[in-house]
Amino acid sequence: MPPHQVATKLALWAAVLTPMTKYALNIAPFTIQLENHLPSSMGDRTKMLICGIAGSVLLIVILILALTVPFFQYVTSLTGSMVSVGIVIIFPCAFYLRICGEQITRDDVVMHWMIIALGVDIAVCGTLSSADYLVQSFQKGTLV
Repeated sequence: MPPHQVATKLALWAAVLTPMTKYALNIAPFTIQLENHLPSSMGDRTKMLICGIAGSVLLIVILILALTVPFFQYVTSLTGSMVSVGIVIIFPCAFYLRICGEQITRDDVVMHWMIIALGVDIAVCGTLSSADYLVQSFQKGTLV
């Protein structure tokens, strides 16, 4: 893509911001649980400071792992394709069908089942692709 076009800049920023938001969303449950387990006598400002430091330390540990463990990116890709698609695509549709199945139209049910099938296809293809790339890199000795 030409570097001066708006589409190129949008794609670049999307590629940069997406992982940053994913890490923040993945770390949020950890910091929320930490905050809930801190003593109630502790001030809000102190709790916020402790949770901020704990989240930052956790991000630094993830960064160190990503830079030092040779196959970290491949394992992350593999688990992401196996788990993320289920959480983002499959489970919401399945839960919606389970909760509101009697109240929605047949067309909506069919559409949700099609989305679930597409999600399963994406998860299977992504998992197989990531596993294949991991095995090929391991066999070639290019795990870097």
